[in-house]
Amino acid sequence: MQRNPFEVLGIAPEMVRELEEEALYTLVKACYRALQRAFHPDLQNGGKEKAVELNLAFEALDLERNPDSFRAHRKAYLKRLCRRTQRRTIDELNRKLAVLLRQQELLAENFWRHLLEVSQRPAPTLFPEQPRKIKVTLLDLGLKFNTSFTGYARHVAFKELLFDEEGQLYYRFPRRRLFQPVNFITLIGSVPRRKLEIWPLLEKKPTMQAAEGGLPDLKAFEVLNAIQTEVFKRTCLPLLKTELEENAYLFSLHRKHASLKPVVFVEGMILKIAPAGRQDFDKIVKKSPQSLHKCKKALPGPLMLEA
Repeated sequence: MQRNPFEVLGIAPEMVRELEEEALYTLVKACYRALQRAFHPDLQNGGKEKAVELNLAFEALDLERNPDSFRAHRKAYLKRLCRRTQRRTIDELNRKLAVLLRQQELLAENFWRHLLEVSQRPAPTLFPEQPRKIKVTLLDLGLKFNTSFTGYARHVAFKELLFDEEGQLYYRFPRRRLFQPVNFITLIGSVPRRKLEIWPLLEKKPTMQAAEGGLPDLKAFEVLNAIQTEVFKRTCLPLLKTELEENAYLFSLHRKHASLKPVVFVEGMILKIAPAGRQDFDKIVKKSPQSLHKCKKALPGPLMLEA
């Protein structure tokens, strides 16, 4: 690639960009004379080829005799400067991005350890302020994908959370009429739907048709309301908010299943958050402790992840 005349004369691109034409031309003449004295063929360290190159460069940058050539070479030199500056900027941004990603990984790992430690305490949420006297309507993602709904049956994919005035959590599971108290679920936060494509992240379990070796189709697997821990830490944890938010995915840890698989549960997508009324609290199941223990064992499948 042929060198630009400004480069031949050793003029820095920043000088070409900052100086006015007349001042730049004065610098060109000064550099040309200094270099000619240093590389003149009659001198001991001189050279004919270098002297010719300097002469051609000065002729191309002679503002008095050839202003169009001067301006064209200046413009071309500045374009190359822009590309070089852009490359340096991109490299610098890539280095900074690598540092930030590493810091994000470390922060996510520390935050995850904190969540695991705090989730062992018997608390319904890890939020700074415990929700009280509110009802949360959720869309069960597993049921929505795995079940075909027609007409009146669509409501079976909905479930509800209820917080009483003391912050106790009650759950009304799909196809259930009453709220049941739960003490093994800890809500850890939500991620806005617009920031996360959750379907590829959900765990899948092969169905009987897939196990028999048939061609895979949409019904060849069952979607589970769970995400592998490492996937959650990489994709969801940086976006997690320790609060309830409408049109967001709600995540939880289940102490009951902590020893089975390293997963985070997706309780569903929050459709509505509303104040809880008297009629909602009247729907809390009233049973003996023995009956409640049996209810916990009979919780519906889409919420759980099988070992």
